[in-house]
Amino acid sequence: MAQIHKNISFAGIGQFLYTILAFILIPFATRYLDNDGYGLYTLAATLGFFITMAGDLGLSTLLTREISKNRRPASRLFFCANGIKTATTPIAVGVLLIYLKLGGFDAIGIQAILIFALSSIFSAFTQAIFAVFRGFEKIQYETLGVFIDKLLSVTLGILFLVLEFDIRVFISSFLIAAVVKFALALFYLTRKFIPFGVTFNLTRSRVLLRTAVPFGISVFLAMCYNYLDIIMLSVMTNLKEVGLYSVSYKLLSLTTIIPTVLTTAFLPQLSIHFRDSKTLSALFLKGCTFLFIFSFPMIPFVFLLPKEIILLISGPGWDGSDIALQILVFAAFAQMLNSFFVPLYAAVNLQNKIVRYQIIGLVVNIVLNSILIPIISFRGAAIATVATEWIILVFIFRWARQKILKKHIHLLDGRFILKIAAATILMTGSILILQRIRITGITLFLLVAGIYLLGLQITGAIGFKSILKSARKFIQSKRKQSIRE
Repeated sequence: MAQIHKNISFAGIGQFLYTILAFILIPFATRYLDNDGYGLYTLAATLGFFITMAGDLGLSTLLTREISKNRRPASRLFFCANGIKTATTPIAVGVLLIYLKLGGFDAIGIQAILIFALSSIFSAFTQAIFAVFRGFEKIQYETLGVFIDKLLSVTLGILFLVLEFDIRVFISSFLIAAVVKFALALFYLTRKFIPFGVTFNLTRSRVLLRTAVPFGISVFLAMCYNYLDIIMLSVMTNLKEVGLYSVSYKLLSLTTIIPTVLTTAFLPQLSIHFRDSKTLSALFLKGCTFLFIFSFPMIPFVFLLPKEIILLISGPGWDGSDIALQILVFAAFAQMLNSFFVPLYAAVNLQNKIVRYQIIGLVVNIVLNSILIPIISFRGAAIATVATEWIILVFIFRWARQKILKKHIHLLDGRFILKIAAATILMTGSILILQRIRITGITLFLLVAGIYLLGLQITGAIGFKSILKSARKFIQSKRKQSIRE
């Protein structure tokens, strides 16, 4: 458990910094780009995510799992994985070019999307390096890379926006940051983990690809039903509607940071204990309790304060986005749990089961988007996203409970959940009271957050003294480790 806490610390620091920096960029992007420009930026980012996923094919997750079990073949696995990426990435780019040809974009739009796609290619190769760091449980190197990447992209992005360069220059900030992140990650990889060299074995690569494909399909399908609505909106409506929807979607996409932290921290340990169902279940359910601390209060907070959130982060001129935000918060809750089920299935080599349920979700998503977008535009896309996430959650939870967690499902601490629920109720009441006395803006958000934390302390869900004590021990252990090194 100590190693998990260490993993969570480094992954959490990285994602916390990522979140803060992302929030700094959003107000500038929404204020300096018009609705169409913001819609194009979001579409470029969405297509870039698909390029990254198509180039990765689940190889990063597989590398982490296999290196966690046995570190000796790390070098061979890494170079085989990158050989596969080199072969598959041009295929993904070719599909993108066909889409751009048929999509009716102007020259500026095509160039902006291609710039983001190039940054995504660098990110795909960087993910393989980060997978090695995770396998060795040295997540601090990934944390450093993510921080520098986001710091550069946000700083340059804001600079380019303020100087009123066009959207192509703004998006180039992501490319510059991706190149620097890749170079830094490669430096640490060759200095501390794997010596520089190229060893590629075709037979081994085929086995690796065959094993990784279910991971890749799973992630790709998740990307499809998470971002397909943006692509369908761009085809069935216009970039303005994409922009209005994307403001809400981008804000709630930040909720994936918590499950990302937990997935990064727990996957190595889940992989190590994959044969011990009791320990495996205990680790997974421990992660779920961490998730509930954030996911429970998220729903009433966002649902009751959508206009305040949109106005504070994005500024005026985004009327309608608040309604999408109210709908999407229910999808975000289910998505947080869905994301954390992935390392559980991966640890026991049953990732293909998730793929089946994601295919069902994808079909539901396409059908609902096709029906609802022509009628109620981006609000329909939001409803389709909620339905998709909950359908998948029901399927993967039901199967995991029967086949993986089995009789150990009782390890989930019901009293702890009740304590979180009580703190959430206290927070919800405070929102209604503060709204009644007309407290708004950042003051309202700070008071609500403080009341929720106070509720956690009162109920005993979290003891902040024990957290500080653990933090001090962690810092002391790192100092001793640095001295020994």
